[in-house]
Amino acid sequence: MQQILDEAAERIGGATSCSVILRMELGLRRVASSDPRAAACDDAEVAERGGPCVLAMDQLSGVIVPDVSLETRWAGWVAAAQAGGFRSGAALPAYVQDGVTLALNLYAETLDPWDAEALVRADGFAQELARAVREHGLAGR
Repeated sequence: MQQILDEAAERIGGATSCSVILRMELGLRRVASSDPRAAACDDAEVAERGGPCVLAMDQLSGVIVPDVSLETRWAGWVAAAQAGGFRSGAALPAYVQDGVTLALNLYAETLDPWDAEALVRADGFAQELARAVREHGLAGR
């Protein structure tokens, strides 16, 4: 998973940092991050049980936060993102198996850096991460 995540951070563009949250019946868990700042943002989501990635997994569609400073939901996530120097975020969900979903979370220091092509690439990485979780049995851990 870490290799996929590192490649995603490099290839999505927009100086992107990435992290992955896995949701199973037992709850939320951050499973990988491209750097400590992205990890801190996802840890805030796990602690609060709310944020863009949780919403993305709830609705199984992407959530884009073009300007973190204008976001009024998810106070803990906003604080972590701002403390990490991030100005934008996005979350792209993927179905893993019954009762298990994940979200690939993107963070950038610039405002609204991802065009449609970058988001499609990011979604491809989210689907690849879901396959890796299924194939390696990580959802049961």
